[in-house]
Amino acid sequence: MNSAIDDLQPPGLRDRHKARTRENILGAVARTLEGEGLANLSFAQIAREAGVGESTAFRYFPTKEALLEAFWEWAPKAINRDQFPRTYEELCARLGPDFAGFDARESLIRGMLASPLGREARRKANVSRQKAFRELIDREVGPMPDVESKRLCAAMQLLYSASAWAAFKDYWDMDGHEAATAATQAIGALLDDARRRMRQQKKNGSKAARKT
Repeated sequence: MNSAIDDLQPPGLRDRHKARTRENILGAVARTLEGEGLANLSFAQIAREAGVGESTAFRYFPTKEALLEAFWEWAPKAINRDQFPRTYEELCARLGPDFAGFDARESLIRGMLASPLGREARRKANVSRQKAFRELIDREVGPMPDVESKRLCAAMQLLYSASAWAAFKDYWDMDGHEAATAATQAIGALLDDARRRMRQQKKNGSKAARKT
C-alpha cells in the first residue's frame, strides 16, 4: 500500500497498518538473517520476504544502517527477551525455553552477539535489564551492600544471557536444555550463598550491637 492510500485511511487504522508493516519488514530481516546471514541482506530481498514493495521498505527504513539499527532494537521481542524475570522461580521457568529457542534460531542469536549494532542495542537496554536483576535480588535475598549486590547482579545477568548460552554450547558442547540447567543451578547457588552471607552479617551485627 502506498503512502497516498495510507493517508486516506482513518488515523487509528493507518497507525495499525504502519505498525503491522514495520513488524513484517523486521520479521523478514530476522528470517533472512537466519537463512542466509547478514552478508546477503538486501532491500529487494527483505521487501519480497515481507510481501511489500521495495519503495515501502525504503520509506520505513531509508538506509540499511537504519534498518539494522531498528532490527537489533526489535530483536529481543522476537526471541521473547524483552521482559525480565521477577523471581528465581520465574527465571528457572523461562531459561530452559529461552535457551532451547536459541538453539532453534542459532544464526539469529549469533548475529545479535556479533553485530556492533546488536551490541549497541543491548547496551541501550541495559539500564532496564540491570534494574530488573537488582529488583529480583531484593526479592530473593533482601537488602545487600551496593558492592555485593552489583557483583551478584552482574554474575546472574551473564548466566541468564545469550552469551552464556553460546559459551556453554561452544566450550562444553551443551544444548540449550543442558546449558539452561547449568545456568539455573549456578544462579541458585549464588543466591543461596548471598542469603547465607547476609544472614551471617545480620547475626554478626546483632552480636556487635548487644556488646555495645
